Amino acid sequence: MRRRVTIYEVADAAGVSVATVSRALNGGRVAPSTRERVLQVAGRLGFSPSPAARVLATGKSRAIGVVIPDATGPLYGRMLRGIGLELAQAGYTYLVESSERDPGREGQVLRDLSARDVEALVLIGSGLGPQALAAMQGELPALVLVEREGAELAAPMVTIDNESAAERATRYLIEHGHERIAHIAGPRRAGRERLAGWRRALAAAGLAPGPVADGGFTEAGGYRAAEALIGQGGFSAVFVASDRMALGAYRAFREAGLRVGEDVSVVGFDGLEFGAYLDPPLTTLRQPAQQLGQAAARAALAVTRGERPENVVLSCELVPRASVMEYGGGL
Repeated sequence: MRRRVTIYEVADAAGVSVATVSRALNGGRVAPSTRERVLQVAGRLGFSPSPAARVLATGKSRAIGVVIPDATGPLYGRMLRGIGLELAQAGYTYLVESSERDPGREGQVLRDLSARDVEALVLIGSGLGPQALAAMQGELPALVLVEREGAELAAPMVTIDNESAAERATRYLIEHGHERIAHIAGPRRAGRERLAGWRRALAAAGLAPGPVADGGFTEAGGYRAAEALIGQGGFSAVFVASDRMALGAYRAFREAGLRVGEDVSVVGFDGLEFGAYLDPPLTTLRQPAQQLGQAAARAALAVTRGERPENVVLSCELVPRASVMEYGGGL
């Protein structure tokens, strides 16, 4: 293995002190010509300061901690891509952990990342209750919340306009002649807001809400929720609060002998890539997931500088496909 070049070798080759090398590499006060000479020598020798040494020298790790609720969720991969792209431009990196939708594990993950000297924490879809998270806040770095209420923590928040997007999806079904529209709901803030948007669209059209079943934002949950809706009947379309739940619902409808797009219309939420390859392709609301990640990263960088960035709310795009047809009967 190649031996790590030390800061002492860089100092000796550049003809300066170790302290001068440290200041030159970490943005300290040093003459421009000296900084240039140190950087040239460090590059020629292949010097790369260890993360631990950088923390000791600057008091900053140049790392952001990120907590996601589910390591298998494709939506979070797109958010992480946005976070990584934005942080890299600023010379930062990130450490990511999954809470696996377990509040107890989430609390431990937050403490573990804090112990690794991250400069800020980005919480995506946090499942911790407001009191539990507020109680921990004093022992954590600055927080940025993605898709979560943040008023009780005075932390910057990055989110999408869930309620307006859900209202638009439901209105799209109404425009196709559907009057009895069911809903497969999700948990937490996003689920509540999407449920509210579904209700608001129906109320504006003078329509009574159809049946509702909880799907927990998982494929298996969507399958069970669709089974429950089929047992109740009385609807011709369903707005599903996530594409993953819609995937499970497709299977339940198929097993019940129902044809999506013909016997029942379906709209999902998230805009995940697999939706285009379902049969029929899934009408969905596309989340700007990468942009959410980039906005969260910018907010995290701002809080490391002691700033309080404004909250960010992004919009979704409706993607019409063959899973929605004009009303033709219903269950």
